[in-house]
Amino acid sequence: MRFRSVVAVAAGAAIGLVGLATPASAYSAYDSVTVSSMNTLVTAMESYAMFDGNDQYTGVSAAALSDWGWSPGSSTAVQIVIEGDGGSWWAVGQDTHSGAREYTFTSATAVNGVLAGSVAVSAPQPSLAASTAGVKIRDVGEQVDIDQLALALAGGGVAVQDLCDASVFVAGTHQAGSSVSDQTLACQTAAAAGGATLRSVLAAMLKAGGGAVLATIALEFVGDGTQTASTPAWVDNGQGPDSQRPVPTTLPDTVWKITRAATRFAALAQVDDETARTAARQCLAYVANAFSGVDPYDECSNTPIFLPGQSDTPEATQHDIEALASWPAWVQLNYRPGAANPSSEGWKNSSPICAAKAAGQDCDEFPFYATQQGGGLAVPTPSLKAVNSVQNQLQGTRYRSFLADCHISDGDAFLVVPVPASAPTVPTLRVCNGH
Repeated sequence: MRFRSVVAVAAGAAIGLVGLATPASAYSAYDSVTVSSMNTLVTAMESYAMFDGNDQYTGVSAAALSDWGWSPGSSTAVQIVIEGDGGSWWAVGQDTHSGAREYTFTSATAVNGVLAGSVAVSAPQPSLAASTAGVKIRDVGEQVDIDQLALALAGGGVAVQDLCDASVFVAGTHQAGSSVSDQTLACQTAAAAGGATLRSVLAAMLKAGGGAVLATIALEFVGDGTQTASTPAWVDNGQGPDSQRPVPTTLPDTVWKITRAATRFAALAQVDDETARTAARQCLAYVANAFSGVDPYDECSNTPIFLPGQSDTPEATQHDIEALASWPAWVQLNYRPGAANPSSEGWKNSSPICAAKAAGQDCDEFPFYATQQGGGLAVPTPSLKAVNSVQNQLQGTRYRSFLADCHISDGDAFLVVPVPASAPTVPTLRVCNGH
């Protein structure tokens, strides 16, 4: 530890990152502490990349930065964002005491009104002050790449205000005490600042906890990346998104970093890389499509996932896809034993859909009967469809195995992410995410 600290100071001096500019005046006595912490962070990050990261910042952790002589301090909140393919980063820091200002450092592209290479006061200041000390690191593959997203949006002529208008329709936090979400407030503040750009506005929302908003913007404005980015009609008319909206079967890796996000899926599910990419891509897309305000990267990394497959239960899986298109919020369900469902399991028998099923077919229900969202008394009413009996019963077996393997208890939340028809060789999978 002592050796690393000494090396870090020497490395910082060698690359000219020690003793960066401190503002001549400060609104808070704690600002000088924040600036000092940010300067030390720069030295630690550059030392990590130079000696441990093969000139890359990705993979850095709080423990690694501590080894290089930096920790955020007892009252400093720091957020670090690794971008591109791990070759650049930026960070914001702010003391949690009242009146303290936020400071920014960026290694490459300007952000928050700050040019690359120096610690300076963020402009504009965030609408919501830091409340919890500590460090949050958003690594490559753990968030939408705002630099690439900004480039895609600019290529389609998307206006800055369109981003703020879209954010209104995504559930967010309200720590500022406003009826408008913190993420929309951050967007509006950044958009009103002099020299506002698509990137600066996206960065403002990200640091305000807007991972869900950015994912929604990427999904709705950029889509699968095969067409020029554009502002959706529901933003222009102020009506909000359609109640029925299928998700793309692919996403542009430049914006979503699917390849990196899939690495974790491959290890957890013990599947090949292509299957892992399919699972990761679909999970991010389905969670973003729900407009729930949940960061899909966090959700797909921490919540158990049941992935109905194409190679073993294609008809039942297709029904899941159609049901989720009709009600995207069903991507997250809560387990409830079928015996505890207040509705009889035979509730669906009176449905014309079930009454018309042919020999060799079952009447499939989604959400599953053994969930809080299933059964005839659920609101909205579950989707019904006649599907192949063998496949339907096999999916039920796979579902019960998922519950057992992932130790899902009554009330526990989990995700249902069906594999698309474009991946016909992928079977039903489960990812417990440590549950």
